[in-house]
Amino acid sequence: MYHPLVSRRRAKVFSVALFLIGLAIISYLHTWWPAIMLVIGLPLAFRQYLLGRFYDMVITLFVFVGVFITVQFDIWEVLLPVLFATGGIYLLFREFMEGKEETLAEEEEDLNHELEEDDEEK
Repeated sequence: MYHPLVSRRRAKVFSVALFLIGLAIISYLHTWWPAIMLVIGLPLAFRQYLLGRFYDMVITLFVFVGVFITVQFDIWEVLLPVLFATGGIYLLFREFMEGKEETLAEEEEDLNHELEEDDEEK
């Protein structure tokens, strides 16, 4: 069971903001490939971290930063298939091992967490 640090809504806002800042940086620097892998992977990993999904965050960083490094240093022919296979196997393993939908109680807890954050802002 994971324990989120913030609500899903707030985690989504942070990750979208990080993604847009990343897009601004790579468009200014004109370095789209392979930097786009970092711009996609880092906000996704940050969102998973905020939601308390640490194993997902590690795999996301492994795949996206790994793709960036393998392409940047021209070793992609060997490592790229390993990275994608690792990510895919992890997703399948996680889905079959956890194999449960988010319960109504978890959804209610998340909603209560969001309401508490909104009250703190006021």
